Amino acid sequence: MCGIVGLFSPVAQDAGEILALAATMQAAHHFRGPDGQGVWGNAHVALGNVRLAIHGDLKLGLQPLQDRWGGHLVFNGEVFEPREILSSLGEPYHPEDSDGVALEAVLARKGPAGLAHMRGMFAVARYDTNDGSLVLARDTWGQKPLYLMRWRAGWAFASTIAALQAIAGKLTLRREAPIEYLLYKSVGGLHTSFVGIEQVPPGSWMRFLPDGSVQAGRYTDPPPRTDGAATPDDVRRQIDAAVAARATGDFVNALLLSGGADSAIVAASLVRQRPDLGKMAFSVGYDVSGPEDETGYAARMARHLGVEHEVVRLEAAALPGLFEETARFTEDPIADPVTLPTLLLSRRISEVSKVALSGDGSDEFWGGYARFDHAPDTLSAYLPRSMVFHPEELGLDAPPSSYLDGIADPPMDLSPLDRILRLESSNRLRNYHLARIDKLGMASALEIRSPFVDARVTELAHSLPADVKRPDGRAKGLLLDAFTDDLPDWLVHRKKQPFSMPLVAWLSGRLRAYAWDVLTAPGAWVRSFVEPRAHLERFAAEPELETAARLWSLLQLEAWHEVWKGRLT
Repeated sequence: MCGIVGLFSPVAQDAGEILALAATMQAAHHFRGPDGQGVWGNAHVALGNVRLAIHGDLKLGLQPLQDRWGGHLVFNGEVFEPREILSSLGEPYHPEDSDGVALEAVLARKGPAGLAHMRGMFAVARYDTNDGSLVLARDTWGQKPLYLMRWRAGWAFASTIAALQAIAGKLTLRREAPIEYLLYKSVGGLHTSFVGIEQVPPGSWMRFLPDGSVQAGRYTDPPPRTDGAATPDDVRRQIDAAVAARATGDFVNALLLSGGADSAIVAASLVRQRPDLGKMAFSVGYDVSGPEDETGYAARMARHLGVEHEVVRLEAAALPGLFEETARFTEDPIADPVTLPTLLLSRRISEVSKVALSGDGSDEFWGGYARFDHAPDTLSAYLPRSMVFHPEELGLDAPPSSYLDGIADPPMDLSPLDRILRLESSNRLRNYHLARIDKLGMASALEIRSPFVDARVTELAHSLPADVKRPDGRAKGLLLDAFTDDLPDWLVHRKKQPFSMPLVAWLSGRLRAYAWDVLTAPGAWVRSFVEPRAHLERFAAEPELETAARLWSLLQLEAWHEVWKGRLT
């Protein structure tokens, strides 16, 4: 787990200068790699890495890696079965090697097509000294960030926007970005909030050639839906394998335990399969009571599993500072309230371990959200279900089409809910959930691993019709049936409680004055899009969750702009 940077130019540059630029980029996200750094380059390319050491010793794990096929490689992330991958290629693996040697061998021997079905989360760059080409690739669902922009006659790439901004100077805000955020809680498609900085598509590769041309393609696509059915045992075996692959014997396996089914499944699978490994569960609690505080359920599940459990308490007084800290690290604004507790939990866990396991990514593949019930016939009819504000409230006739730029339209021969699940997993999952856990975990030198986003688990999930995954309309029914023996009855039959925070209690209590001060200030940026006073007054008259969510969204956006405005033109 690391942060990578790089520069590529078909036109020869001063080698010392581009190495120095790569070092400048590295410094901008040094927090992603507190355990070391390295850089390599020539007149056409510079590759850099800051390292969070998990696999590989201090020498063999140092990047950039150099392979026997003439390649130099940097990557961010983890390959979870490097020995098995290398064995399938007839290549040796030393226990002190970096897991990146598996990526080296695959790319050298098979090209990007060899990345399909790999258990891992990665963003990788490999320069081939034989033909002077550079390949970039990103994992199936985009768990690891990889950003790209034009630089001189070539390109620059990095794990963070901040690293690109370090050499680009001031950035230009993409005008649709705050609108996408206010509607859907995050930016969409393959965009960022900034003009000229785009995401490398997940499940894809790009090859930059010395003549200045660029080739691109996908190495994986969602499988077609089958009309067959998987048994609960099939599901259990595949998820068990994903959990086991992500378990570590080198560190405490920290378990992000929310009190819901998904994190409990991950924890139970690990405890059952690897009782020998060190493990500890962590949950977030709040300074006010309410259904959002699930620490009682989490503690009950931890006792059921026989796992030590710790509650990290989030106080209202800490929220203003956390707003700005999360905005700095997420880079694009994200309106999910749990961004703040994610950062708080990550910081505490990093004092105990470098690795945590999470239940994120289950709902999008196994049909867990309530908004999936009674699926409408079209995606355009579905999308408003996930909106906070609506276009007419922002003075728009329709939502911006940019939210789905670069996202493949799900096949029309799928059922309405199957199409919705394909859309959610290819867009919102990455920009809203996966970006949060990667960036806030890495801001704390913590690697968060999500078994539900394993390539083989998601292949199985996408191959099944929605009505198989939701038998008799039960949300995630097949998944829950697969782990009935591991989960206590009270949890299996508990009504789903979204992981959230006590927004209503805080905004009507300890954060009331803060919200009014921030959102009614004469220079408040959010007033360019919506007038907050009406929402503040509505909430004061009738404190309810829908209005609280809108106020929270505005507060996070205002904090984001406060952090980034100095970097904008």
